[in-house]
Amino acid sequence: MINRSNRLILSDVPFFLGGIFLIYLAVLDETLFNFILHSFQQDKIIISIATTVAAGVPMFFAVGFIKKSVLRRWQTIYYYEKLLLHDFFWILTIILLGMISSIIVIDEGIHQFNFPILLGCVLFSVYLFRTYLNSRKKKFP
Repeated sequence: MINRSNRLILSDVPFFLGGIFLIYLAVLDETLFNFILHSFQQDKIIISIATTVAAGVPMFFAVGFIKKSVLRRWQTIYYYEKLLLHDFFWILTIILLGMISSIIVIDEGIHQFNFPILLGCVLFSVYLFRTYLNSRKKKFP
């Protein structure tokens, strides 16, 4: 009984670490913000949109993964809960991480400060894709 419980807890650790990584992307990383800011003419509206998108989108997914791993019994907004139950949430996260990875590779270039972020994006995307494929196999035997 204890071994089964430990396996269930350990299976949620990658989701928790992924949530922490997405919090890092939302709070400390400036890749998405700089890309939006340098792609358009700078004015007050573009700066506010860049700040909202660069901080809000990764944090939206971070809360979902932390909720999925640690805060299981806490209820959030009804439609957010419905989104967390479907695989579409994971696919959107993979798309976000892929966008950040491509911005790093194409626009900024890989250097010593971007390499851990790129590695984290790729590894978490691969884990989510593998988990998505495993969940599809369980649904359709």
